[in-house]
Amino acid sequence: MAGVKLDLVRELASGLESLLFPSACRACGADLAGARLICRRCRDYLTAPLPETWRRRCDLGEEAVGRWARHPYEGPAGEALRLLKFGGKRRMAALLAAGLAPLVQVLKAATGVEAAVPVPLHPARRRERRFNQSEDIGRRVATAVGIEFKPRGLARLKYTRPQVELDGEARRANVRGAFAAREDFSGRTVLVVDDVITTGATVAECARVLCETGATTVVAVAVAGAGLTEASEQ
Repeated sequence: MAGVKLDLVRELASGLESLLFPSACRACGADLAGARLICRRCRDYLTAPLPETWRRRCDLGEEAVGRWARHPYEGPAGEALRLLKFGGKRRMAALLAAGLAPLVQVLKAATGVEAAVPVPLHPARRRERRFNQSEDIGRRVATAVGIEFKPRGLARLKYTRPQVELDGEARRANVRGAFAAREDFSGRTVLVVDDVITTGATVAECARVLCETGATTVVAVAVAGAGLTEASEQ
């Protein structure tokens, strides 16, 4: 009996050690080789220089607002975002911002972006999560490229269902009337920063509200985009 108990204790200890100190990359499964959570190869992928073909690789298509994303959601970017958003690993924000900043730099040169606002969380969800991942990323990006950051430029009025649970028109209906501007953006070109863009319904609603306050142009950018593929990055 004592041997069985000892084996159980060892098994539990091994499981706890794997949880607290994982040895495999969360994104690709490779040996971490001294890195934390995300291996060096995946980190290099996330922070690689922006390619000359960035317009084709990062463009999610322009509808009511120009939409851009740095990486496909499927892959290292998505895993790093899940670690940040749901795992509370806020160090991921610096890594993701480092990869996103070069895209924002060229968008700034192309569009004249002057200020950046993050897609806000509802106060109840922010209390639950204790931070806004889009704000953590956006603040770092704005600092890196030298544009004004307005963390409270938009407010979320409605506690909406997670967009991942919905599709199509349901997503647009879910966020309709969900945001309000807290500042005057008259005559300014504004960058909306999100973690992931899927259908674009959320950033489109943010853009509509910003334009109602007088913003002349709104550009949306995210770390990851559902419309991008690994093929488009090659």
